[in-house]
Amino acid sequence: MLLCSVANGQYPEKPVRVVVPFAAGAGADIASRFMADKLSAMWGEGVVVENMVGANSIIGAQQVARARGDGYTLLVPNDTTLAANPWLYAKLPYRPLEDFAPIALIGETPFVLVASPQFSARSVKELVDLARAEPGTINFGSSGVASAQHLPMEMLMHDAHIKLTHVPYKSASDAAIGVVGDQIQVMFAGVSAVLPFLQSGRLVPLAVSSAERLAVLPNVPTMAESGFSGFRYGAWLGFVAPGATPTPIINKINSDIDNVLRQPDTRERLVALGFLPAAPATPEAFRKHIDDETVRYGKLIRSAGIERSR
Repeated sequence: MLLCSVANGQYPEKPVRVVVPFAAGAGADIASRFMADKLSAMWGEGVVVENMVGANSIIGAQQVARARGDGYTLLVPNDTTLAANPWLYAKLPYRPLEDFAPIALIGETPFVLVASPQFSARSVKELVDLARAEPGTINFGSSGVASAQHLPMEMLMHDAHIKLTHVPYKSASDAAIGVVGDQIQVMFAGVSAVLPFLQSGRLVPLAVSSAERLAVLPNVPTMAESGFSGFRYGAWLGFVAPGATPTPIINKINSDIDNVLRQPDTRERLVALGFLPAAPATPEAFRKHIDDETVRYGKLIRSAGIERSR
Protein backbone atom coordinates (compact mmCIF):
# COMPACT_ATOMS: atom_id res chain seq x y z
CA MET A 1 0.00 0.00 0.00
CA LEU A 2 2.88 2.37 0.91
CA LEU A 3 4.74 1.69 -2.35
CA CYS A 4 1.54 2.27 -4.30
CA SER A 5 1.10 5.64 -2.56
CA VAL A 6 4.63 6.63 -3.52
CA ALA A 7 4.10 5.50 -7.09
CA ASN A 8 0.96 7.63 -7.26
CA GLY A 9 2.81 10.63 -5.89
CA GLN A 10 0.88 10.63 -2.60
CA TYR A 11 3.84 10.50 -0.23
CA PRO A 12 3.76 11.95 2.36
CA GLU A 13 0.22 11.45 3.59
CA LYS A 14 0.90 12.64 7.14
CA PRO A 15 3.45 14.82 8.98
CA VAL A 16 7.12 13.86 8.70
CA ARG A 17 9.42 13.94 11.72
CA VAL A 18 12.97 15.20 11.17
CA VAL A 19 15.44 14.52 13.97
CA VAL A 20 18.29 17.01 14.23
CA PRO A 21 20.91 15.67 16.67
CA PHE A 22 22.25 19.14 17.44
CA ALA A 23 21.20 22.02 19.65
CA ALA A 24 18.62 24.58 18.56
CA GLY A 25 20.37 27.56 17.02
CA ALA A 26 23.37 25.58 15.81
CA GLY A 27 24.30 25.88 12.15
CA ALA A 28 22.95 22.41 11.39
CA ASP A 29 19.67 23.27 13.10
CA ILE A 30 19.23 26.51 11.15
CA ALA A 31 19.78 24.83 7.78
CA SER A 32 17.62 21.84 8.73
CA ARG A 33 14.67 24.00 9.73
CA PHE A 34 14.92 26.02 6.53
CA MET A 35 14.86 22.83 4.45
CA ALA A 36 12.01 21.42 6.55
CA ASP A 37 9.92 24.51 5.89
CA LYS A 38 10.58 24.23 2.16
CA LEU A 39 9.63 20.54 2.08
CA SER A 40 6.50 21.19 4.15
CA ALA A 41 5.35 23.80 1.64
CA MET A 42 6.03 21.42 -1.24
CA TRP A 43 4.34 18.42 0.37
CA GLY A 44 1.38 20.16 1.97
CA GLU A 45 2.16 18.26 5.16
CA GLY A 46 3.90 19.30 8.36
CA VAL A 47 7.62 18.60 8.64
CA VAL A 48 8.34 18.69 12.36
CA VAL A 49 11.95 19.26 13.46
CA GLU A 50 12.93 17.65 16.76
CA ASN A 51 16.27 18.51 18.37
CA MET A 52 17.69 15.43 20.08
CA VAL A 53 21.03 16.52 21.51
CA GLY A 54 23.79 14.53 23.15
CA ALA A 55 26.78 12.22 22.94
CA ASN A 56 28.31 13.75 19.80
CA SER A 57 25.00 13.32 17.91
CA ILE A 58 24.76 9.62 18.83
CA ILE A 59 21.50 9.89 20.80
CA GLY A 60 19.48 11.30 17.92
CA ALA A 61 21.10 9.01 15.36
CA GLN A 62 20.38 5.94 17.45
CA GLN A 63 16.71 6.86 17.76
CA VAL A 64 16.30 7.17 13.99
CA ALA A 65 18.28 3.99 13.32
CA ARG A 66 15.68 2.12 15.40
CA ALA A 67 12.67 3.88 13.87
CA ARG A 68 10.31 2.33 11.37
CA GLY A 69 11.52 2.62 7.80
CA ASP A 70 8.40 4.20 6.33
CA GLY A 71 9.67 7.64 5.33
CA TYR A 72 8.03 9.43 8.25
CA THR A 73 11.14 9.62 10.45
CA LEU A 74 14.27 11.19 8.96
CA LEU A 75 17.63 12.29 10.34
CA VAL A 76 19.83 15.24 9.42
CA PRO A 77 23.34 14.06 10.36
CA ASN A 78 26.60 15.83 9.80
CA ASP A 79 30.05 14.50 9.04
CA THR A 80 30.70 13.73 12.70
CA THR A 81 27.61 11.52 12.93
CA LEU A 82 28.41 9.32 9.96
CA ALA A 83 32.10 9.72 9.12
CA ALA A 84 33.95 10.59 12.35
CA ASN A 85 32.05 8.71 15.05
CA PRO A 86 32.97 5.25 13.69
CA TRP A 87 36.61 6.13 14.40
CA LEU A 88 35.84 7.54 17.84
CA TYR A 89 33.65 4.91 19.49
CA ALA A 90 34.44 1.21 19.70
CA LYS A 91 30.81 0.42 20.53
CA LEU A 92 28.87 2.84 18.38
CA PRO A 93 25.16 1.91 18.69
CA TYR A 94 24.48 2.30 14.96
CA ARG A 95 26.17 1.37 11.69
CA PRO A 96 26.38 4.44 9.44
CA LEU A 97 25.76 2.79 6.08
CA GLU A 98 23.82 -0.25 7.22
CA ASP A 99 21.35 1.33 9.64
CA PHE A 100 20.74 4.41 7.48
CA ALA A 101 19.74 4.93 3.87
CA PRO A 102 21.42 8.04 2.43
CA ILE A 103 18.96 10.37 0.71
CA ALA A 104 20.61 13.65 -0.23
CA LEU A 105 23.45 15.96 0.65
CA ILE A 106 22.20 19.44 1.59
CA GLY A 107 25.48 21.27 1.62
CA GLU A 108 28.27 22.48 3.83
CA THR A 109 28.58 24.89 6.72
CA PRO A 110 31.96 26.66 6.41
CA PHE A 111 33.66 27.34 9.71
CA VAL A 112 35.12 30.54 11.03
CA LEU A 113 37.83 30.88 13.66
CA VAL A 114 36.42 33.37 16.17
CA ALA A 115 37.86 35.09 19.21
CA SER A 116 36.54 36.93 22.21
CA PRO A 117 36.60 40.72 21.82
CA GLN A 118 38.65 40.76 25.05
CA PHE A 119 41.32 38.49 23.54
CA SER A 120 44.33 40.37 22.16
CA ALA A 121 44.77 38.34 18.95
CA ARG A 122 43.15 39.83 15.86
CA SER A 123 44.60 37.43 13.28
CA VAL A 124 45.63 33.81 12.99
CA LYS A 125 49.28 34.85 13.07
CA GLU A 126 48.78 36.72 16.34
CA LEU A 127 46.96 33.71 17.81
CA VAL A 128 49.77 31.38 16.78
CA ASP A 129 52.44 33.74 18.15
CA LEU A 130 50.66 33.97 21.51
CA ALA A 131 50.18 30.20 21.67
CA ARG A 132 53.87 29.61 20.97
CA ALA A 133 54.89 32.12 23.63
CA GLU A 134 52.64 30.55 26.29
CA PRO A 135 51.76 26.94 25.37
CA GLY A 136 48.48 25.65 26.81
CA THR A 137 47.31 28.94 28.30
CA ILE A 138 44.80 29.75 25.54
CA ASN A 139 41.50 27.88 25.80
CA PHE A 140 39.30 26.84 22.88
CA GLY A 141 35.77 25.48 22.97
CA SER A 142 33.74 22.86 21.14
CA SER A 143 30.64 20.71 21.56
CA GLY A 144 32.75 17.70 22.55
CA VAL A 145 35.78 15.57 21.80
CA ALA A 146 36.23 15.09 18.04
CA SER A 147 33.17 17.23 17.34
CA ALA A 148 32.87 19.43 14.27
CA GLN A 149 34.38 22.32 16.27
CA HIS A 150 37.18 20.27 17.84
CA LEU A 151 38.71 18.70 14.73
CA PRO A 152 39.65 21.88 12.82
CA MET A 153 41.43 23.21 15.90
CA GLU A 154 43.37 19.94 16.08
CA MET A 155 44.29 20.54 12.44
CA LEU A 156 45.50 24.05 13.24
CA MET A 157 47.48 22.94 16.29
CA HIS A 158 49.11 20.18 14.22
CA ASP A 159 49.97 22.47 11.30
CA ALA A 160 51.18 25.39 13.47
CA HIS A 161 52.95 23.23 16.08
CA ILE A 162 51.10 24.90 18.94
CA LYS A 163 49.17 23.71 21.98
CA LEU A 164 45.83 25.14 23.11
CA THR A 165 43.65 23.75 25.91
CA HIS A 166 40.38 22.10 24.86
CA VAL A 167 37.24 22.98 26.87
CA PRO A 168 34.27 20.82 25.74
CA TYR A 169 30.77 22.26 26.18
CA LYS A 170 27.36 20.59 25.97
CA SER A 171 26.70 22.21 22.60
CA ALA A 172 28.36 24.44 20.02
CA SER A 173 25.96 27.24 20.97
CA ASP A 174 27.09 27.02 24.60
CA ALA A 175 30.72 27.13 23.48
CA ALA A 176 30.09 30.22 21.37
CA ILE A 177 28.50 31.94 24.34
CA GLY A 178 31.61 30.97 26.30
CA VAL A 179 33.75 32.85 23.78
CA VAL A 180 31.40 35.85 23.85
CA GLY A 181 31.76 35.95 27.64
CA ASP A 182 35.55 35.47 27.47
CA GLN A 183 35.34 32.23 29.49
CA ILE A 184 37.34 30.75 26.61
CA GLN A 185 39.31 32.70 24.07
CA VAL A 186 38.73 31.07 20.67
CA MET A 187 36.86 28.38 18.77
CA PHE A 188 36.02 27.18 15.28
CA ALA A 189 32.28 27.57 14.72
CA GLY A 190 29.85 27.13 11.88
CA VAL A 191 29.38 30.50 10.18
CA SER A 192 25.60 30.24 10.19
CA ALA A 193 25.52 29.62 13.94
CA VAL A 194 27.65 32.63 14.95
CA LEU A 195 26.77 35.11 12.22
CA PRO A 196 24.58 37.24 14.56
CA PHE A 197 27.46 37.45 17.07
CA LEU A 198 29.85 38.49 14.31
CA GLN A 199 27.47 41.11 12.95
CA SER A 200 26.96 42.61 16.41
CA GLY A 201 30.67 42.62 17.27
CA ARG A 202 30.33 40.18 20.15
CA LEU A 203 32.73 37.82 18.37
CA VAL A 204 35.82 38.72 16.33
CA PRO A 205 36.45 36.70 13.14
CA LEU A 206 40.07 35.71 12.53
CA ALA A 207 39.71 33.52 9.41
CA VAL A 208 37.27 31.30 7.53
CA SER A 209 38.03 27.65 6.80
CA SER A 210 36.56 27.64 3.28
CA ALA A 211 38.66 27.58 0.11
CA GLU A 212 37.54 31.10 -0.79
CA ARG A 213 36.25 34.11 1.13
CA LEU A 214 32.55 34.07 1.95
CA ALA A 215 29.99 36.51 0.62
CA VAL A 216 28.61 37.06 4.13
CA LEU A 217 32.11 37.78 5.52
CA PRO A 218 33.94 39.36 2.57
CA ASN A 219 36.61 41.07 4.68
CA VAL A 220 37.61 37.95 6.62
CA PRO A 221 40.63 36.12 5.14
CA THR A 222 40.74 32.38 4.57
CA MET A 223 43.02 30.12 6.57
CA ALA A 224 45.10 29.72 3.41
CA GLU A 225 45.48 33.50 3.14
CA SER A 226 46.47 33.47 6.82
CA GLY A 227 49.49 31.26 6.20
CA PHE A 228 48.03 27.75 6.20
CA SER A 229 47.97 26.63 2.60
CA GLY A 230 45.59 23.76 1.93
CA PHE A 231 43.66 24.25 5.19
CA ARG A 232 39.99 23.67 4.48
CA TYR A 233 37.24 22.49 6.79
CA GLY A 234 33.46 22.50 6.79
CA ALA A 235 30.70 20.41 8.30
CA TRP A 236 28.42 18.89 5.67
CA LEU A 237 24.78 18.02 6.25
CA GLY A 238 22.38 15.65 4.58
CA PHE A 239 19.15 13.73 4.95
CA VAL A 240 19.11 10.01 5.75
CA ALA A 241 16.33 7.57 6.65
CA PRO A 242 16.25 4.29 8.61
CA GLY A 243 18.01 1.59 6.62
CA ALA A 244 14.85 -0.40 5.87
CA THR A 245 13.14 2.52 4.12
CA PRO A 246 11.97 1.40 0.63
CA THR A 247 13.92 2.71 -2.35
CA PRO A 248 10.89 4.44 -3.96
CA ILE A 249 10.49 6.59 -0.85
CA ILE A 250 14.21 7.41 -0.77
CA ASN A 251 14.09 8.42 -4.43
CA LYS A 252 10.94 10.53 -3.92
CA ILE A 253 12.48 12.49 -1.04
CA ASN A 254 15.75 12.85 -2.95
CA SER A 255 13.91 14.27 -5.95
CA ASP A 256 12.00 16.74 -3.78
CA ILE A 257 15.14 17.89 -1.97
CA ASP A 258 16.85 18.36 -5.32
CA ASN A 259 13.92 20.50 -6.47
CA VAL A 260 14.26 22.63 -3.35
CA LEU A 261 18.01 23.05 -3.86
CA ARG A 262 17.45 24.17 -7.45
CA GLN A 263 15.23 27.08 -6.39
CA PRO A 264 17.15 30.38 -6.63
CA ASP A 265 15.61 31.72 -3.42
CA THR A 266 16.73 28.59 -1.57
CA ARG A 267 20.32 29.00 -2.63
CA GLU A 268 20.27 32.75 -1.93
CA ARG A 269 18.87 32.22 1.54
CA LEU A 270 21.31 29.43 2.45
CA VAL A 271 24.26 31.51 1.26
CA ALA A 272 22.99 34.47 3.30
CA LEU A 273 22.96 32.19 6.34
CA GLY A 274 26.61 31.32 5.75
CA PHE A 275 25.80 27.94 4.23
CA LEU A 276 27.08 26.52 0.93
CA PRO A 277 24.26 24.55 -0.77
CA ALA A 278 25.09 21.29 -2.51
CA ALA A 279 24.45 20.55 -6.15
CA PRO A 280 21.55 18.13 -6.64
CA ALA A 281 22.79 14.53 -6.71
CA THR A 282 21.62 10.94 -6.31
CA PRO A 283 21.39 8.90 -3.08
CA GLU A 284 24.24 6.76 -4.46
CA ALA A 285 26.43 9.84 -4.82
CA PHE A 286 25.72 10.78 -1.21
CA ARG A 287 26.63 7.23 -0.12
CA LYS A 288 29.98 7.51 -1.90
CA HIS A 289 30.52 10.92 -0.29
CA ILE A 290 30.02 9.35 3.16
CA ASP A 291 32.45 6.53 2.28
CA ASP A 292 35.11 8.99 1.12
CA GLU A 293 34.65 11.22 4.15
CA THR A 294 34.94 8.24 6.51
CA VAL A 295 38.37 7.49 5.06
CA ARG A 296 39.40 11.14 5.36
CA TYR A 297 38.28 11.44 8.96
CA GLY A 298 40.09 8.25 9.90
CA LYS A 299 43.35 9.79 8.72
CA LEU A 300 42.62 13.10 10.48
CA ILE A 301 41.67 11.52 13.80
CA ARG A 302 44.70 9.23 13.80
CA SER A 303 47.06 12.09 12.98
CA ALA A 304 45.56 14.15 15.82
CA GLY A 305 46.16 11.29 18.25
CA ILE A 306 42.52 11.16 19.38
CA GLU A 307 41.88 7.81 21.06
CA ARG A 308 38.80 5.72 20.44
CA SER A 309 36.35 5.60 23.35
CA ARG A 310 35.69 2.18 24.80
